[in-house]
Order: sequence, then C-alpha cells, then structure tokens
Amino acid sequence: MRFFKIWLILLSIGLILIDKYSFISTIRDSTVVFVQKHTSLFLYRLGSYPQLLFLQTSQQQELATQNAQLKKQVAQYSVLLQQSKSQTQDLKSVNRLNPNGIYDDFTQVVAKAILDVNFFVNNQLLIDAGSSKSIVMGAAVVNESGVIGQISNVNAANSQVALITNPDFKIYLQQSVTKSKMLAQGAGNDTLIVRYIDKNDKIQVGDILQTTGLDDVYPANVPVARVTKVFYENNGFNSALCVPVVDFRQLQYVVVLKKWF
Repeated sequence: MRFFKIWLILLSIGLILIDKYSFISTIRDSTVVFVQKHTSLFLYRLGSYPQLLFLQTSQQQELATQNAQLKKQVAQYSVLLQQSKSQTQDLKSVNRLNPNGIYDDFTQVVAKAILDVNFFVNNQLLIDAGSSKSIVMGAAVVNESGVIGQISNVNAANSQVALITNPDFKIYLQQSVTKSKMLAQGAGNDTLIVRYIDKNDKIQVGDILQTTGLDDVYPANVPVARVTKVFYENNGFNSALCVPVVDFRQLQYVVVLKKWF
C-alpha cells in the first residue's frame, strides 16, 4: 500500500513535469513564429524603404512641376487679360479718332504717341508707326481734337512728326465762321503766329482757326489753333498769336492721313 502511494506521487510529479515542459515548448514555438513573422515583415519594409522614398520624392517633384506650370499659366492668363483690357481701351480710343467720319476720304494709320520731352523741346513728336505701315513723308497727323502736325522723318518702325508749333511748319487756315484765309507758321513755345489777316476780317481772341482743305494734306474744317492775341498793324494786314487746340502732352493715339488719289 505504501509503495502504491509512492508510485502515485512519482506519477503525479512526472505528469506535472511533462505538462510543464509541454507548455514551455508551446511558448517557445509561439515565440519563434512571432519573431520570424515580424522579423520578415521588418526586413521587407526595410528593403522597400528606398523604393518608397524614391517614389515619394518623384511624386513631390511631379507636384512641384505641376505647381510651377499652373503658376506660369495663371501669369500668362493674367497677361492676356491685361492685353484684352488694353486692346478694348485702344479700340475705344481709335473709334474716337475719326469723329463724324471727317477723315474717311483719307487712308488712316493709327499709331501710339511716344511722349519724349526731348522731342517737345524741338517741337517734334515720335510715333510707333513707320515705313512698315506705309507711313510717308509729309503725311498729315491728327486726332479727334484737331491737327497735330506732319511727318518729317520716317524709319521702319517709327516716325517723327513736326508739330504745328515747329518753326518749319506752315499751313493755310481759315476762320471757322467767316472762312477768311490766312497763313499760319509755328513759333515754338507751344504757339503759332498767323499773318496776313485782312483788316476787314473780324478775327478776335477765342476764335478757332481751321484747315482749308485746299492743300490735299488735311481735310477741310479740322480745328488747328485758338487765337489768344491779335496784333493790329499798319500794312493793311493784322496778325495773331495762337495756341494749338490739341494738348500734345496728353496725346495717346494719333491718326496718320494720306489722301486717296
């Protein structure tokens, strides 16, 4: 009986040890599987990192390129919009240059005035149209307000205009009401001098003098100058000091005219 009890004790201890080592084995096996699984995943991710980094960098570069292209397009659209607004304004200005169609009997070239103080000092004006636009020497230059001058020099892309205040400029004018004729010449300093005014002509300060249309350079009845002072002389004629009706310093667009033949 005693031996049987000892045997049972030993059997119990053996079973406990077997169960204990079986549990450890299970833990060991599970640990090995866990470590192998996560180690493989780590090594896979570690091996893929350069590729992922390259892909991310490429995507960033592509986005940066697209962003730069979009900015460039926005800038281009902004320029086009500004040009469209400018062209609309240009068209409005051009439509004002030929009031009542008074220049319709002439070929017309619209040009921009290039305002340069050095030209004004010499009673000249520069415009951005030349021989490439069929501009010729002696052609009339006007705008919606009146006469500006005549072409005095022509280049391919631009031309010089002798203003009506230039001492070399001469033109026959008429009083806007009586139509009496007289000769005007540039006197510099933004003025013209009108000579050979018949004493019987009732010219006075404030009168507007116009083109006669007899020279085939200018249409008739285009305003040229306004009388500011009258000189009464003893030779049978009077003279007058005048200023242009056109404010040259505010010029934007001009029309160059050439008579149809």
